[in-house]
Amino acid sequence: MSGGALFAFIAVSTAVIVIPGPSILLIVATALRDGIRAGFFTVAGISAAMVIQLAIAVAGLTSLITQVAVGQRLIRWVGIAYLTWLGIRRWRGAGAQPAAGVAPRPRQGTAFGEGFLVSLTNPTTMLFFVAFFPQFLTGTVSPQAELVLMALTFWLLALGFDCAYAALAAKIGKALHETRSSVIRDRAAGVILLVAALALALARVRDAA
Repeated sequence: MSGGALFAFIAVSTAVIVIPGPSILLIVATALRDGIRAGFFTVAGISAAMVIQLAIAVAGLTSLITQVAVGQRLIRWVGIAYLTWLGIRRWRGAGAQPAAGVAPRPRQGTAFGEGFLVSLTNPTTMLFFVAFFPQFLTGTVSPQAELVLMALTFWLLALGFDCAYAALAAKIGKALHETRSSVIRDRAAGVILLVAALALALARVRDAA
């Protein structure tokens, strides 16, 4: 892959990655409410799911996925329902404090699972890879090698920006750590997730029209 093609790929990928989607909104909501460790575990879950999606895209197995439109719609609505449930749970739990003498429940495993599920139930990501990556094939080396390079580059860029979003949201959440402000913080996290679910639902309805 030539240097110019790789630079163009990085530039376009960066422009795509920085636009907040459901995964980034989940990272922001989690880090805002539960801190940077939970935010990073959410990033880890999202990144793990993205590895699976990239591997399938590079292996050229997406032709099977594009043929099962009903399955795709079901998976997408599962993701929307899950985001909605998370948003309502964050809103209803706003400002909740652990009882005296009770240690707060660890959030790392839960955050990883939430990130993994939200990312994996968004097949649009994988289909985007299939449509996006071939545009940058140059033929200077084997297509498989170029696809692997692009997949790795895209994954590293996404990981870096996701971590940056988590760190920024955690910093804002820390500033709102007081009990009174924590209600605003937690409800803001809930609203962010509900907005992500609504945006996804509207996109699905528009695609089906």
